Amino acid sequence: MKIENVTRISVLVLFINLIVACSSNQDKLIKKQYFIFGTIIDVLVWHDDENLVNQALSEVETELNGMHSQWHAWKDGRLHEINKSLRAGQSFELTDEEVQFIQTTQLLSKQSLGNFNPAIGELIHLWGFHTDDYPITEPPPSEPEVNNFLAQMPDMNDIVINGNRISSSNQRIWLDYGGVAKGYAIDKAINILKNHGIKNAIVNAGGDLRSIGSKGDKNWKVAIRKPNSKDVLAVIKVIGDESMFTSGNYERYHEFNGKRYAHIIDPNTGYGVEEIVSATVITNNGTKADAAATAMIVAGSKKAAGVAQSMGLDQFLLINEDGKCLATSKMMGRLIQSDLQCEILKIN
Repeated sequence: MKIENVTRISVLVLFINLIVACSSNQDKLIKKQYFIFGTIIDVLVWHDDENLVNQALSEVETELNGMHSQWHAWKDGRLHEINKSLRAGQSFELTDEEVQFIQTTQLLSKQSLGNFNPAIGELIHLWGFHTDDYPITEPPPSEPEVNNFLAQMPDMNDIVINGNRISSSNQRIWLDYGGVAKGYAIDKAINILKNHGIKNAIVNAGGDLRSIGSKGDKNWKVAIRKPNSKDVLAVIKVIGDESMFTSGNYERYHEFNGKRYAHIIDPNTGYGVEEIVSATVITNNGTKADAAATAMIVAGSKKAAGVAQSMGLDQFLLINEDGKCLATSKMMGRLIQSDLQCEILKIN
């Protein structure tokens, strides 16, 4: 099928019509902001008991602050200690929660057919992306440097967990959870809110989000828009408990001698992705949605169907560098107020 031309776009997600207001039962919108993993996280709760919400949000803040130091890819913290041991060929004692999280990412990597690979932190570091300062203008790694890493490239199958001890036979391993940390943090925040009996909320991390319930008698709504523009391309109603994540290669990059290198690295080539500029995924939790968005942008249009089928995805939208889009029919059916015309990809 021919792909229809659309305006050159990238996909970002933003909230619309989130005005603090009271409903007939005195519910109101309560908002809190946090900063974690270099991103502002907005938590919005629709509830009538502000004291209860504040108690829940205090717990959320404590949890998120702990995660920032626990799972940071290159700064001192728990993950740094884990990586230091693995790269020294030593085992390391994990907590039960760490075991569960790492095993979840092993499964997601397998389901993604290796397109989501958190074990390539050394390659990401080689490209200079372990930094908070963008754009990067230093020379990129040489082809021999990249090829040397690819020859011994680790993946999540190289990790062995026995009880609570983690080890790896591949000392090139460097766990980097930048492709899934926000999703995991959002899931933890939502679970805390649920444990406090909160049924209507949305947690947004720079456009990546998970919602539960609704805002009064209205669904939460998000919009897809052009970057650096207020022009809205489509609106999506977020229904019940679901997550929407976008992975894009247009904000963080390495630039040298006029050439841009995307920060999302294809583990199959060792270089930044080029074809797809953004991938938006809707699925049932933030951790999976975050990993899936990364996997889909790496997979590209040719491998999209296989990866989506393996990961159980039926709602995604891909935009390529020419501004053309590819989506599932279910995803297109979710768009309202939209002029987007995309090739429809069938998932078996």
